[in-house]
Parts: sequence; structure tokens; C-alpha cells
Amino acid sequence: MEGIMPRLITLSRAARLVGVKRGALQTKIQQGELRTFEGELLLADLLQVYPQTQVEDTTMLERVEHIMEQAVNKIVRPANDDLPDSDTLAARILALGQELAQARQEARRYNDLVTDLKQKLDELGPEAEKTQEQTFSKLKDWFTLALASTETPADDSDFIAKEAFLRVMAAQVRILPSGHEFFIEGSDSILEAGLRGGLALGYGCSNGNCGKCKAKVVSGQVKKISRHDYALSETEKGLGYILTCANTAVTDVVLEAEEALGSHDIPQQEIDIRVKKTECPNDRVIILHAKTPRTSRLRFLAGQYLSLELAGLPAQYCSLASCPCDDMNLQFHISVTTGSPFSEQLAGSVKANTVISIKGPKGAFTLNEDSPRSIVFIAINAGFGPVKSLIEHAMALDIAENLYLYWMTTPGNSHYLGNLCRAWDDALDNFRYRPLEVTDRKPVADVLAEIIADLDAIEELDFYVCTPGPILETVETALTNNGVSASRLQLEPVRESQTG
Repeated sequence: MEGIMPRLITLSRAARLVGVKRGALQTKIQQGELRTFEGELLLADLLQVYPQTQVEDTTMLERVEHIMEQAVNKIVRPANDDLPDSDTLAARILALGQELAQARQEARRYNDLVTDLKQKLDELGPEAEKTQEQTFSKLKDWFTLALASTETPADDSDFIAKEAFLRVMAAQVRILPSGHEFFIEGSDSILEAGLRGGLALGYGCSNGNCGKCKAKVVSGQVKKISRHDYALSETEKGLGYILTCANTAVTDVVLEAEEALGSHDIPQQEIDIRVKKTECPNDRVIILHAKTPRTSRLRFLAGQYLSLELAGLPAQYCSLASCPCDDMNLQFHISVTTGSPFSEQLAGSVKANTVISIKGPKGAFTLNEDSPRSIVFIAINAGFGPVKSLIEHAMALDIAENLYLYWMTTPGNSHYLGNLCRAWDDALDNFRYRPLEVTDRKPVADVLAEIIADLDAIEELDFYVCTPGPILETVETALTNNGVSASRLQLEPVRESQTG
């Protein structure tokens, strides 16, 4: 409609509003269905591709938000006892958003009517043979009919209210130069929210001592939420530098910050961790839960592995089975190997608070975060450990359109965390889990053929596979023979050997 300026919206917020994955929007961009300007989408394009969204001009909403933002620092807050609780505030914001949406609907309908009236007047102008009275009578009849027949469009108040609610309840952070985005909800620091959102932001201690999480505020407003011992220089402060571990976002924020874009960007670390507990879900695997010191957390990428050393024993390679979003609480799925002193001691004498020295991380069995393609995970036995890490990371990133997990077990093994996988399958619309068994009558090759037959357009998918070393070649041959290119296939052996 004339007079309305085009509105831009970030990819992450657009995905939230229309209820799709960011990867689905990225595919639309690559196909030319959605246009971008400096990393943001045109709402007009979004409406064409997802018409059920009923996106409208939000100029009034933005003006209200601007007034609210400017007023933040001018409000004299009442005593804490006089503040409404968070549920009350949320309900009031939602109600105001709905009222605003209804008012905008009315304004749009009357704006459309005025536009149509102008067009009608232009049509009646050339009818010179008619008297002024006849022309006026005809115009009146048309206007009465148009006014009566104007239907209220599909109610988009929920959408508009949701957009307003999201802006109040969740600030969005964009990182430069990568362009990665995440939301901050509640009272999380920028660093905490970024890690939870799947980003590998730079940091060290995460409690304000080292300064490694330093970032520059390009735009937006931040607020300091905790003290830090690391001292920023006056020049750094003047340039807008902050510590992401000690600040949160008040408004949508753009930051220049260090971010690991691959395994080569992750520093090697040596940390003493402590055992929290061990579990033996069957006699073939041990689940080790451990915790890092609060001031020395582990930076790693999902799918990587470490060297673990128990006192008096040779070091052992073990893959991480936890998500980088929880860098203090680490999990490992360790194969029980006959004659292995490491697994024998874990199953026997290791108790809570036992110290284990770790070195690493190592490995490039990591997600291609730039790919919007659907992902297939294939694991055999304890190969589920690093695959679990990748799946949790993929869920945090929320990029892939669909996630498929095929977990095979060989005789004597079990799907020891099958309940977790079924819970993912039940809770997530885009996640599918299939437990499979390898038997004497049904070898790995036959199970792989079943997996391949179960997938559509296999050549358009990304594959991540973790199996015992001798089986990897079988899997690779089966997939590449069916059209999977090497660039879309990541292979990783189950880590169960001593370090060299």
C-alpha cells in the first residue's frame, strides 16, 4: 500500500514469528523467494511466502516501542513491594499488544477504503453526461455498499502481540562479523545466552577475571549485571567494549566479538575435573558425569574428544557426549573394553570427587553450521555419545529443517539412552528416531540398506556417522554408492584407545 515504508526483520525473529526453522528461511533466500538487505528480510516477501502469517505494517508499533525504550531511563521505579509480579506484567504487555493490533486492523481497513474511494472518484470523473446529482447518488450508493461489505481480515492480533511480546521479553543479539544471532531471555548474561544458543563465543573464566570475553557494542543498550575484576581501560570503555559474562542486553544489540568458527579456533586446554557420578546402563558402556571448576570451564565444539587421565593409568581418548552450551557439566560415554585398566577402574574404584586430568579438545567431527540441509545421524553402540553432543548442539542452533537419528546396536549392546531419544521424538516435530539392531542374520550392510531406503533425496542430506573403527568403511561405501558426496559425510570412530 502506498505511503507505508518497507519493514525489515532479522532472520531469527522471522523464523520465530512464522514458526519455521532458520534453515528453511535460508533455503528460501537461496532459491530467490526471499530477499535480504544487510542480513535482514523484507516483511513483504515474508507475507508472500507465508501468507497465513498476515504480516502488516508495524510503523505504529515501532513508534510505541521507541517511546517505551526512550522512557526506560526516565521512569522512577516504585519500591519493590509495589511492583507487579512477572506474570502480571507479561499479561498486561500481551493485552496491550492485542489492543494495538486491533487498532491497526481498523486503521488498515479504513486506509484501504480511502484508497478505493480515490480510485472510484477517478472513474466517475469522465462521466460528464451525468448530472452532479446523479454522480453523487452513484458515489453514495457505492460507498454505502463498500462500507457495509468491508470484511475484517483474518485476525492477526496474535501475531502482532507476539512480535511486541518477543521484543519486550527477549532481546536479540547479533554477532559481527559472522552474523550469527541469538535471543536473551530472563536475566542471562550475553555469554550464557550465546552458549545456550549454540554459538562458540570467545571466553575464558566466564566470571569476569580474564577479559577473554571482551566484545564491542556496535548498537543497542546493555546493562552490567555482575561485578568483574578485569579492568577495561578508559579507551576501551569509550569505544564501547564490555565483558559479555557480566552484561545482558536491554534492547536488541549488535556486537563485535570473537567467535570460534571451527576446531582450529578452539584453544588447547588442560583442566582437572571432578567426577560427579558414573552410571552403568549395561555391561558394555559407562556414562561418566564430571564437572569443571567454575573458574576454568572447557571450551569445545560438539563432537570433539579429549584425553582423560586417571592417576597412575595411561591416558585414554574419550569423546564428549554433552553440549557445549553447558561447559561446566561434562558427559562421556565410555566403551567397556576387556583388559582396559581405564574402564575397569571407572567401573570399580572411581567415586564422586575423584580428579581426572583432561587435555584437549581434539577432532573435527563437528557440525557444518552454515548448512541449512536436514541432518542424518548414524551411531553404533557407544558411538551415540558424540552423536548426542551434535544433536543437542543442532537443537540449540535450530537451523536444520529435520533431524534423523538411526541408532544401531550389535549383539550384547543396547540402546542405553533410548528413553531420551524417544522423548526427543515425541517433543520435537522435526526430529525422528529409529532404533535398529544388527544381528547374525541381519549384518550392518543390511541395516544400512534399510536406512537408505527410509530416506528421501539422500543426496541432499548431511550425514554424521560414529561407529567402531572397522565398520566406518562399510558405512562410507554404502552411502557414497547411493549418491552422498564426501563433502556431506562426516565420519568418526568410537574413541576407545589409549593416547599415543
